[in-house]
Amino acid sequence: MIQTYKSKKAFSMMLAIATIVIMGTLTTLIMNVAGKTMKATTQQYQKEQATLLARSYTELALLYVSSYDRSASGDCLQTIVGDYGEPNNLYKIQTEIRYIGKASELVGCGRTIPTTPLLNKGTGFDETMSIIVDVYIRYKDFDDLTTDRNVTFHRRTLQKL
Repeated sequence: MIQTYKSKKAFSMMLAIATIVIMGTLTTLIMNVAGKTMKATTQQYQKEQATLLARSYTELALLYVSSYDRSASGDCLQTIVGDYGEPNNLYKIQTEIRYIGKASELVGCGRTIPTTPLLNKGTGFDETMSIIVDVYIRYKDFDDLTTDRNVTFHRRTLQKL
């Protein structure tokens, strides 16, 4: 009778240890999945923010170019630089503008793409003016603030004026 009582105690102790090990393993797996989900959600949020900023700065470039008086200043608007976000300006935005079109209207524009006879075969492309807007959004990953690596989002738009 004494041996049976001791074996029941030992079995209960082994069962308790096994239960603790299984629960610890499950908790570790759940925490791992939750961490990965949070990281993916953060990255998706930052990319969406960069996409919206790129669209906004493209529209801003179109607004500035359409209201910029090239004849009075003798040059063309070529870059727009900005920051967005509070702790240390999380998003750095650089917009580069290149002009395509009639050479006489693009005097003073540093970065132009002149039209060629191949482009305007009777289409009148040489009589119009267009711009290429490149928007670069650079930001640090929220989950990896220790390194100096930046994520860069790029959007290119061709817009006829």
